[in-house]
Amino acid sequence: MSRRIAVGVDAGATSTDVAVSINGRFDHVAQAGPANPTTLGADAVAATIVEAVLRATGGEEPDALYVGAAGAGRQKMAEHLERALRLSFSNTKHVVVGGDVETALRAAIPEGPGIVLIAGTGSVAYAENGEKVVRVGGYGYLAGDEGSAYAIGFAAIKQLTRVYDGRARADETSALVERVLGCHDRDELIAVLYEQPVAVPKIAGMAPSIIAFAGKGNRSSTTIVQTAAEDLGELVKFAAGLADLALSSPAVALAGGLLRENSLLTTLLEARVGDEVPGARIVRASDDPVRAALRFAETMLG
Repeated sequence: MSRRIAVGVDAGATSTDVAVSINGRFDHVAQAGPANPTTLGADAVAATIVEAVLRATGGEEPDALYVGAAGAGRQKMAEHLERALRLSFSNTKHVVVGGDVETALRAAIPEGPGIVLIAGTGSVAYAENGEKVVRVGGYGYLAGDEGSAYAIGFAAIKQLTRVYDGRARADETSALVERVLGCHDRDELIAVLYEQPVAVPKIAGMAPSIIAFAGKGNRSSTTIVQTAAEDLGELVKFAAGLADLALSSPAVALAGGLLRENSLLTTLLEARVGDEVPGARIVRASDDPVRAALRFAETMLG
């Protein structure tokens, strides 16, 4: 009996996970480097994915490949990435590329209507209700990503400007920003922000500390976290409304690095979702997104 290999890929800004099954039985998960086509480009990401898949399969081309990629929610980007993968996997019968939101939803809610809120470096809400598919947010750090790790970190930077102006008192929140950015006054902060722009992950990386400060009662951080919870709750509210789920007590999955552990942010967010979408049921992912991607690939094989 010939081997039938299915591969699911979860390609994100931090890492690329690859799950493999052989003849319908799960085999293993491997990991590679970051692969976000928006920031790295579709061709570079395709090369990363191809290398990771072949390493995971021992050099064999899979029979079915499903890739859920951050940044591939845009149709043109998904098509570009899919074409690049097909060129490398010419013997693979089924190759499909989608966004990471679909796999995040089905990692927590395997089937039926539901909403997933993803809050990591960026943020987005995604809902499915039959043929209705809705995406709210996810415009990236320049135009959106409300309530995300980047938004939280940037809010702390703005708080530091108030400290330098004398409009707010210095505290552990402002000290964190100074330490991370390596600045000690107004001129140094401006130089850091505009002469050599700070990388997005560096700003987003401050979010866990800010959330922890808020949990201990720091006023500056608490205000930032409260705003983040309101913004994230709004994403869920509009996703539910647009997908006709607002009055259906929908399941709402919380996903992404910011929402993985219980914190003041998740407590405030769950309360906000309960107010905005009465009867909403908060669920946590019972599986990893890469395993959901693998299930999609196995389905293509029948």
